[in-house]
Amino acid sequence: MPLTAEPLLVISIDGLHPSYVIDADRHGLKIPTLRSFVREGAYASGVIGVTPTVTFPSHTTLVTGASPAKHGIVANTPFDPHHTNREGWYWYAEDVRVPTLWSAAKAGGFSTGSVNWSVTVGDTDIDYLIPELWRAVNDEDVKLLRAVSRPEGLLARLEHRVGASYVNGYEDTVEADVVRTKFTVALLREHRPTFAAVHLIALDGFEHRDGPYTPSVFETLEALDKMIADISAAALANDPDTVIAIVSDHGFFATHTSVNLRVPFVAAGLIELDGPPKPGTVPTITSWQAQLIPSGGSAAVFLRDRNDDAVRAKVRALLHELARDRANGIERIADRHDIERSGGFPGADFVVDFMPGFYSGTAVAGPLLTSATSKGTHGYRPDHPEMHASFFLKGNSIAAQTVGIIDMRAIAPTFAEILGVSLPSAEQPPVNLMRTQRAASSP
Repeated sequence: MPLTAEPLLVISIDGLHPSYVIDADRHGLKIPTLRSFVREGAYASGVIGVTPTVTFPSHTTLVTGASPAKHGIVANTPFDPHHTNREGWYWYAEDVRVPTLWSAAKAGGFSTGSVNWSVTVGDTDIDYLIPELWRAVNDEDVKLLRAVSRPEGLLARLEHRVGASYVNGYEDTVEADVVRTKFTVALLREHRPTFAAVHLIALDGFEHRDGPYTPSVFETLEALDKMIADISAAALANDPDTVIAIVSDHGFFATHTSVNLRVPFVAAGLIELDGPPKPGTVPTITSWQAQLIPSGGSAAVFLRDRNDDAVRAKVRALLHELARDRANGIERIADRHDIERSGGFPGADFVVDFMPGFYSGTAVAGPLLTSATSKGTHGYRPDHPEMHASFFLKGNSIAAQTVGIIDMRAIAPTFAEILGVSLPSAEQPPVNLMRTQRAASSP
């Protein structure tokens, strides 16, 4: 049955595992808005994510339907073997190599909007854009956002309308998401985009700080439920036929140990520093034969020269030696063939997957194993049920139904069908949704 073109609002709740909503009674959660999606709409019991199960690759898959190896956003941060990027992330839309839902909607003649969605800086297919971007994480970041939001002057006008300044950088608190919600509502009311997306991040922040399924996480989700209601109401006031989607990028594991793989790489001469590490300083990396992209529950290993078989053998032997000691928390080591099949970390020679509870540290000096500074994280293999992301959908044309476990790459083409546009680069077909009779009989 062909789907009819309808307005679409996508709300991403970073770190939302579907069990928070589906099993709300078991957790004692007061989330009436989210529960209405289970009662009245379509939902997945789980979404199998991409490799790695981290925010920026996942959010790009959610709007492209492609795997990271295809769309180009392969981690949260670009590969930075000398640590010269000063904690820069994949913020810029020019790094996305395939069409997005915004470009498809724009080509279809629809207006578009976005608030705090990953990898959107400079995206000219988004008519009304407040991108996700920070550097200093202070009040200077608001000036930066004013400069890169579009059209020119958008953020300043919305600040005047809301009566408050926008969030200063990557602030993952409930209060910061309240601000993002107010700006999203103002953008929806003033500009009425046909397709809009917003990314709220407080839940992820509390899951990192306190661990999943903890009291602070439950309180945060209850607060987010009210924000979802406010944003949804603004979209439905524009057009009551708007379809509302709630998605997420990954689930969470509780953690206890950080594994600093760069430390044995330094000891083996695969990474060279500018001198012996000094307390309180970050050593400078002067050269490298093998380096890593740490991504929470996994870490990708890249060789400076992929044709250097001797270095490859040295790295393989080192990793397998570490893996033999179960105390180091290494679950498996993937090689080139497995990496290519995963659709993640293109160009890597090895990917280290950690056991639940262990995650990839970033230190280049000190002990291999340290106590976790984060009580929860993600980035583990997407086939772990605990890593499942969420998909909930509600609208006048959406019949109440469950769709089982789906592939994250099927979500963007599903959204494209709702909008009545084409997304040919998607790697999966859309989710097979039952529609109401009203939608089936629409012209």
